[in-house]
Amino acid sequence: MKIAHLLKLSVLVVLAAALSIGDADAQSRRGSQKQEEKVDYPNATRVSPKVTNTPRLAKDIQKMFDTYNDGEDMEAAIALADKVLANPIAKPYDIAVSNMIAGNAALGLDDYPRAIPYLEKALEADALPNNNHFATMHTLASVYAQEDMVEQAIALVERIATETRSQDPKLFALKGAVHYNAGQYPEAISALNQAIELTTTGEPESNWIQMLMASYNETGRDAEALALAEQLQRKAPDDKRAILNLASLYAQNDQTEKAVVLLEDARARGLLTDRRDYENLYATYLNLDGKEAEAAKVIQEGLDKGILPADARTYSFLGQSLYFSDQVEAAIAAYSKGAPLDATGDTDLVLSQILTNEDRNAEAIAAARRAIEKGVAKRGEAWMVIARSEYYSDNLAGAQNAYREAAKDPATAEQARKALAQISR
Repeated sequence: MKIAHLLKLSVLVVLAAALSIGDADAQSRRGSQKQEEKVDYPNATRVSPKVTNTPRLAKDIQKMFDTYNDGEDMEAAIALADKVLANPIAKPYDIAVSNMIAGNAALGLDDYPRAIPYLEKALEADALPNNNHFATMHTLASVYAQEDMVEQAIALVERIATETRSQDPKLFALKGAVHYNAGQYPEAISALNQAIELTTTGEPESNWIQMLMASYNETGRDAEALALAEQLQRKAPDDKRAILNLASLYAQNDQTEKAVVLLEDARARGLLTDRRDYENLYATYLNLDGKEAEAAKVIQEGLDKGILPADARTYSFLGQSLYFSDQVEAAIAAYSKGAPLDATGDTDLVLSQILTNEDRNAEAIAAARRAIEKGVAKRGEAWMVIARSEYYSDNLAGAQNAYREAAKDPATAEQARKALAQISR
């Protein structure tokens, strides 16, 4: 089982952090002055254009900004942007900034398809200062990726890299995330490794490493995936996702004992709190020889705590674990609890097979008949249980009749005919 893909792209909204053009009146007053004190893209090939707006639209644009920044009514912000865009006197800057606001407001409404044309037009106007122009590119690239427009997303990321000559690790991480979410794992590995190598201050973001680990895993580079998973878990020992991913990779790489130790430590520290957590642990025990008793303890604890559901599936695994750890009576009790909850009859069939092996023939017959009544898929096996149980109960006629029924099922036909011939001599 491959590690779960839990990573999703986050859409980058350019306005929330720093908007260098948020005050239309100020921009008008500043005229040809330098527009950004902080230059985010110092190596850009694009010359940051001078902001030239339409004075008569300054009031409408300012109201648009204020409405957007207030954050309460994104539809109103879009309507104000559309009003500016519909005005024939709007200059390229007015058009660009209004499209940018409308696009980001649409993102605030989680309406990605609606945001795309606005953001595209904001870039087409080619009138935003560099900080906002390239930040809008970042946003649009992540929206493309979110909408599975992979080719457009990759092309835009490549364009950002070319036009900014950026060595920002977040840019390459975005590229890696696009490839990762598109299932293009070799390309994701290349981009994510670049992002990690370019991280010269602090630590690479953990989700980059998780995507890289998953990409290694998907491409069969298990040793590298395992090394990264161990690194993540050491860095965040209480992160349940890191623990479960590492345990899964240990199990895939024939290191199941390490997986058990890791999961048991997490259980002891109270980190296993969900159904899936307990299922992972008991399934890992069941993949080890002679660990069925430990699996049974985990399942019983999960039931006692209400973490595992008291359903047919859980009781079947409990019964299996108890039976193969020679706790037969407890196994029968577990299967007996699960059988009434199973509409397929499969649990009744397993219970009947155990009961007949224990010479509890009347109970075995009853369980097998319940399985047949429920329409169990292995109908022939149920009749074989009835036949054997009837025979050992000295009911020869009942056994013969049951074997005849079992012979109607291709899966048990030959076995049933031979047994019928034997007892009919």
